[in-house]
Amino acid sequence: MRGYLPKIKIKKNKYCFWAAICIALAAIVVSFFKFRQFSYAYNPVEAAITDGPVWVREAPVDGKPIASVTAGTAVTVTDEAQGKDGKVWYQILFTVDGKSVTGYTRSDFVSLAGTSEEDAAYLQSLKDAGFPESYGMKLLSLHKKYPGWQFVAVQTGLDWEASVTAECAAGKNLVQSAVNDSRKATGEDAYNWSTNKWYGFDGDGWVCASKEYIAYCMDPRNFLDETYIFQFETLEYEAYQDITGVNNILKGTFMAGDYNDTDGQKRNYAQTFLEVGTNLSVSPYHLASRCKQEQGKKGSSPLITGLYNNYEGYYNFFNVGAYTTSTASAAVNGLLTAKNNGWNSIYKSISGGSTVVADNYVKKGQNTIYFEKFNVVYQKSLYSHQYMTNLMAAISEGSSMGKAYENKNQAFVFRIPVYSNMPENPVAFTDKGNPNNWLKSLEVEGCTLTPSFRPDTTAYTLVLGEETANIKVNAQAVADASTLSGTGDYALNLGENKIEVVCTSQSGDARTYTITVARGAASSGGTGTDPAVPQENGSAIMYGDINGDGRISNADLVLMQKHILKIETLTGDALEAANVSHDGGITNKDLVILQKHILNIEPISQQ
Repeated sequence: MRGYLPKIKIKKNKYCFWAAICIALAAIVVSFFKFRQFSYAYNPVEAAITDGPVWVREAPVDGKPIASVTAGTAVTVTDEAQGKDGKVWYQILFTVDGKSVTGYTRSDFVSLAGTSEEDAAYLQSLKDAGFPESYGMKLLSLHKKYPGWQFVAVQTGLDWEASVTAECAAGKNLVQSAVNDSRKATGEDAYNWSTNKWYGFDGDGWVCASKEYIAYCMDPRNFLDETYIFQFETLEYEAYQDITGVNNILKGTFMAGDYNDTDGQKRNYAQTFLEVGTNLSVSPYHLASRCKQEQGKKGSSPLITGLYNNYEGYYNFFNVGAYTTSTASAAVNGLLTAKNNGWNSIYKSISGGSTVVADNYVKKGQNTIYFEKFNVVYQKSLYSHQYMTNLMAAISEGSSMGKAYENKNQAFVFRIPVYSNMPENPVAFTDKGNPNNWLKSLEVEGCTLTPSFRPDTTAYTLVLGEETANIKVNAQAVADASTLSGTGDYALNLGENKIEVVCTSQSGDARTYTITVARGAASSGGTGTDPAVPQENGSAIMYGDINGDGRISNADLVLMQKHILKIETLTGDALEAANVSHDGGITNKDLVILQKHILNIEPISQQ
């Protein structure tokens, strides 16, 4: 929407003058209504960044930069505005690391989808190939920049939610313990809520990943850009995979150069990967990336020094079989695998490990890094025949492979999974911080709560006499990052008082602990001499008289507390008498009713 006024040559003739004014006013009105229609009824349009990187700003022209986007990034145009620079600026919505970002960029850097017959035809071809519509715009953006790339939809036939749930089994997908806590699982087999500690898997440095983060990493639509898409590149050997690309992958690592092998030969790491990959018909880029992922840049693992005690001269560059068991460390198990396979040189280790990758994964249909990480294609061992437990491995290795290609204008083939019943939009994820909202302690100074405090119990009761008019509530959170509200001094009313202590986790989840305080006048019932509770139910059972002595007193209160705390179990008439709420169960609700009766706040119904 530009809304420029037309150029008008004004003549001195009064009719011409007024005509010109009318035309100008008409232009203003049209411009106004266009703006109104645009501002309040704009239909979002899928688009892509055509040139970049470009800044996205909070406002047109000189707004604060909030993100930088590269060419090919898929965006949604949600609004537009006239900038003071005379250009049209689009308001765009896009995703960065799972987070939705909104801002403005110039319209000449953006290509709207469907604005040409060619775009529409390509989007339709993707649908015909089996890609859901939610894949379309990102693949179109890549196609426009790299027309030689081929995208293959791999129909897994698996339900999306069922697949994510299957990948959440304890130990199947791990993240480093140092990552943001919201990326870690909090199930009972992965985390202790009362101590805020995660259980280590494969050593203390690795813990179970959260379901939300697993879903984000499994959703292919989050990684359809020119870097991360390479986790979907086919892993068969291709002629364009050369020594230059392997060197690019190994650059800056301990494998960037030559090595002296145990047989006295001097060899080159990049040449070794290229030679082995060619012989096995497996991408040498993948093999190099895998070793880099397993051994890191410095290569300090005891699995590749050849010096480990009792395993001198053996190497395991791919960490095959290197996992911790109850009887041996990951290093011992990995080197035992190397010894059993005769990997007594660096070359043999790289060749042997590559053969394992080729025979056990690539040639069984797990022919992308993604499928090696998430087995959703090898039907005999779905979700279990997976090369690595590191949840980020496919993302990291895919990025490494993508950066290895100096020339990306080649006929790459990408095999991209499609699941049944996928969410309409890509799964988003935001690092929120620690999720723990439990209390470590909760107390009322000088008083005893019922039941005794437990971090997983949120409802408590307290009975006080009329003489106690003020109390102080103290609490401490399990996690240091949590915040508390509701502690401190309270003035009590006669009767029932509800006090809520709220523990809010760093991630924003709140957990409320409630203390119901009954304050009332001491009575004969409180001393165990209550004689006059009518037996209106027409039976021998008096509700509240649990011990059967004909009175409702603190002695009955103690019996109910012990039953609730599973110290002593009530049976028969005593169990029936304890059901003062008449709802069939004995809970804290019954305890409060009994307390109120003893304090003469509210009598127990005998109906």
